[in-house]
Amino acid sequence: MKKHLLGIGLVISLAYGGLPGSLGAESFNAPAVPPSKVVGPQIVEGSKVTLLYVISVPGYIDGDVSEFIQGEHEIFPALEQVIVGMKPQEEKKVELSAAEGFGFHDDKKKMTVPKTLLPPEAREGDVLQNPKGDLATVEHVTDTMAVLDYNHPLAGKPLNVRLKILKVENP
Repeated sequence: MKKHLLGIGLVISLAYGGLPGSLGAESFNAPAVPPSKVVGPQIVEGSKVTLLYVISVPGYIDGDVSEFIQGEHEIFPALEQVIVGMKPQEEKKVELSAAEGFGFHDDKKKMTVPKTLLPPEAREGDVLQNPKGDLATVEHVTDTMAVLDYNHPLAGKPLNVRLKILKVENP
């Protein structure tokens, strides 16, 4: 199980590793539990939370099960705010602006490098990791140069997030 959600660790697990359609609405098809029937501890500061999330933007959908500690800023602040008080089996749909999600696309995060610095099999659309561990998408390749984009692939896009709380362990 992943210990990160919708933050730095998500770059690898979701945006770069996920495949469109690999986890979608079918994960939420279990009958909804009426709010009056929801039992269990509420999410508070310090709760260890396990949840199912699905992120969608036009042309992209993916999700996973993840866990995090509420209040330790392991998820987007906007999501931390909306889940306070939720209990196991509760679900929410949240719309995040680009600023609340992965931020705005920044052209200053693009770099032109000699093609010889790339692996020989690198193609446009590939995701590469530099020696410092930073991930970049190969945006363009010529015979001699390549443009690498260090923006998160979902930067500049509003996100639709569906959450289902699976487990809450309070401190």
